[in-house]
Amino acid sequence: MNKQQLLEELKREGFSELILKAFETVEREKFIPKEFRQWAYENNALPTVGSSTISQPYTIAFMLDLLELDKLINNTKLVINKINKDYESDNINMTDKGEKVNKQEQLRHKGFNITNKNKTIKILEIGSGSGYVIALIEEMLRQLSIKNYRIIGLEIIDELVEKSREIFQNNKQITIIKKNGSQGLKEKAPFDRIIASASFEKIPEHLFEQLNNNGLFVCPIKNSIFQFKKINKKIESKEYEGFVFVPMEE
Repeated sequence: MNKQQLLEELKREGFSELILKAFETVEREKFIPKEFRQWAYENNALPTVGSSTISQPYTIAFMLDLLELDKLINNTKLVINKINKDYESDNINMTDKGEKVNKQEQLRHKGFNITNKNKTIKILEIGSGSGYVIALIEEMLRQLSIKNYRIIGLEIIDELVEKSREIFQNNKQITIIKKNGSQGLKEKAPFDRIIASASFEKIPEHLFEQLNNNGLFVCPIKNSIFQFKKINKKIESKEYEGFVFVPMEE
């Protein structure tokens, strides 16, 4: 299978143009060992170092879809204009005694994540491997015209840390830290998005406190992928079964 065939397969699965463009732009072969590059665009997981793998493209696309990067809109006016019309039927009061009220606060009460355009978006990947998922995330942020962002990858395997640092060596917005990621990175929290690329044995509730309000955490737990949303400081979750991941070192 070549790249175009893989893109066509992902398109048939219903993934967005945002995700498809990222897979088209990022060269997967750069993130896998030379001996496996001939299979770079097969829709399969591939070995990297030891028991570690680079996940199947479908699985990565599925997790990126759940990560909802497109909702990290960095233009408050655009969000308000887009949503006002949709919520007229909900009788959101847009004026009070002839004066404009704080629309942002009203919309936040509706659960929308309105991001100031000058705010730095912070994203954490736990188990970042050779950096393929981080590269896809960054490409998606570029497509969304989000310029103020910081992506941090946590990886425990020396060879993978070196590989990913080499790939991103000229990128000041991406940092790779050699660290067991099971406890997250409390000193840099809170994050707007957290994604884990290895499987926990149980729900890592201790990581919820590292999420911003309205933040989102996509995490494999055993053979399921969970999406956790922090809305009004409460966690909402969804489970998607039928996946296989390498276990998280805890």
